[in-house]
Amino acid sequence: MEVKAIIRVSEHALKRLKERDIEINHVEQVIKEPFEVTDVRFGRKAAYRKLDSYYLVVIFEEQKDEIVIVTVLKVDITRLDRYGFNRI
Repeated sequence: MEVKAIIRVSEHALKRLKERDIEINHVEQVIKEPFEVTDVRFGRKAAYRKLDSYYLVVIFEEQKDEIVIVTVLKVDITRLDRYGFNRI
């Protein structure tokens, strides 16, 4: 996915990054080079990649000139399936 928009991280996502010990550069990697992207609730999208021993899911909104990171999750393959990803 070619990202030309600015990536902005919401306050909620910043809290989750800290709580879940996720590095911001990993979030950017998921947005720029996702393994898969799917539509989720409220018009948002979810993207994921496998990183080390877990899958990183990034929930985001595409707006006119920016991508807003809503939240981030470290998940296993079972939870990944619940988000509706098909390529797992």
